[in-house]
Amino acid sequence: MDEYSRIAPLYDGVVGPFLKPVHEAMLDSLHAAGCGSVVDLCCGTGLLAGMAAQAGLRAVGVDISAAMLTRARARRPRAAFILGDATATGLDDGSFAGCVVSFALHEKPAPTGQAILAEARRLVGPGGLILVADYRPASGAPLTGLAIRLVERLAGREHSACFRAFMKAGGTEPFLRLAGLSPRPVAFFMGGWAGLYRAGA
Repeated sequence: MDEYSRIAPLYDGVVGPFLKPVHEAMLDSLHAAGCGSVVDLCCGTGLLAGMAAQAGLRAVGVDISAAMLTRARARRPRAAFILGDATATGLDDGSFAGCVVSFALHEKPAPTGQAILAEARRLVGPGGLILVADYRPASGAPLTGLAIRLVERLAGREHSACFRAFMKAGGTEPFLRLAGLSPRPVAFFMGGWAGLYRAGA
C-alpha cells in the first residue's frame, strides 16, 4: 500500500510553499559548488528535482511512492524519476556531483535514515556535495514548533513516532554525525526549527 497516495494530490499546494525557500537555498548551494548533476533521494513530487532540472542540472529523483512520482513526472518532465528505495537505488557509484535529502530523515526509523545517508555518500563519491534539510530543536518561535509537531502527528502514528525519536536525539546535526558526516549549517528556516546543512565526510 502506498501511504502517500492520499497526500500526493495535495502536497505541492499545501507543503510546497513552506519548502520553496529551503529548496531555493539548496539549489543556490549546488550552483555555488559547481554541481552539474544532482540526485534527490526521497524526492516526493519532485519539487526540488524539477527546480534543478529547470536550472540546467541533470536531475534524478528517487522515491518509493508511485503516487508521488506520478505527480512528479506529470509536472516536472525535465527531471528523471525512479521508483525505488532510497537506501539502495541501483545507480552507479559516484555518478552525481551532488545529492540532496529534503525533510525525509525525520520520518523514517533511524536505521533507514542512516542507510539513506550511506547511499548518498556512495552516489556522490569522494568530494561530492551532500545537502540535507530537516528539523532541529529550537527555543524560539514556539507556535511554529507547535505547528510542526501537530503536522507530524497528523501524518500518522509511525511517522509521528519517528519524528519524536528524531527530535529527542537532537535533530539533524547529531543524526548526520552518527552517519560519519560533518554538518556545516548553511541556513535556518521556520523560526530555527529547520536547518539546511552541507554534510561533508
